[in-house]
Order: sequence, then C-alpha cells, then structure tokens
Amino acid sequence: MQNCPYCGHDNREGTLFCEECGQTLFGEAGSARTTRQLQNVPDELGMKATWGTARFSHDASIIIHIRDAAEPLVLQPQQETILGRLDPTGQSRPDLDLTPFGALEKGISRHHAAIRRGEDTLTLVDLGSVNGTYLNGQRLTPEQPRVLRDGDEIRLGQLVLHIYFK
Repeated sequence: MQNCPYCGHDNREGTLFCEECGQTLFGEAGSARTTRQLQNVPDELGMKATWGTARFSHDASIIIHIRDAAEPLVLQPQQETILGRLDPTGQSRPDLDLTPFGALEKGISRHHAAIRRGEDTLTLVDLGSVNGTYLNGQRLTPEQPRVLRDGDEIRLGQLVLHIYFK
C-alpha cells in the first residue's frame, strides 16, 4: 500500500495519483516533473482499447462495487434507476438506496443521480445534487447525460462506486 502524503489515504501499490484526493504519489511533494520522450515504442501498445465497452445488452445487469463495502450490489437497471438516499419523512424513495453505505454523511442527495437505459447503452445523469456526481473524475453538468462504460468510476458526493457490466 502507498500512503498519500497529503491526505493519508492508503492507495494500491503502483498507483500514480491518490484515489481519495487526486494528488501525485511520485516525486517530491509539490514538484512538477517533465514528460520524457519515449524511444522505440512498440506498435502494439497503441492497438489496445483503454475504455471498457459502452454496449449494454437487454438482458445484462450491473455489478456495483462500493468502496469499503464487503459485497457488491447487482442491479437490473430499469428505464430510469434513481440513485440516492432514503428520507424517512418524505414520500419519494430512490430505486437504489445508498443509506446503508453512509449516504447522508458522504453528502448524497435524496435523488442524487439516475442511470438511464437506452437502446443498447446506459447513461448517467446528475439530478441537480448538492455535492455533485463525477464520472471518472469529471464532474457532470446537471441534467446532461454521459455514457456509462464497463469499469467506470462514479462518485456521488464522497461515495465512490465502480460499475461493471455482466
């Protein structure tokens, strides 16, 4: 494990940036490093796809790994699946209640985000949440759908989820 000198988070060995705060884990703290020119790069490196598939078949399901949770969740997404937290005093309920994973403490809104099913893809939409929805580190603009891919990282407030297609 690599310990982040900025926030103290334990990161997996070989990680270049802290999974919690995004700070660099190599070189001296605060120092900038220049990129060196690679020599004799093999052609097969450029041929490998780096993104997971965006294709989501009709009978597929989603496996959601929540950081620090013991077991993953398996979800069969509907036309629209609302992610959020339960409000015991309110009438509406999210389709996927993240309350057991510390949703309130991690800044998740009652209706935080939605996974919407298209013809053969899934999209993620922020529903105007207070603390934002992030897809692979980029904050989503509310009500602007972004395509989900196998292996994507979603952050709702401070709760991190990894999405896999099955």
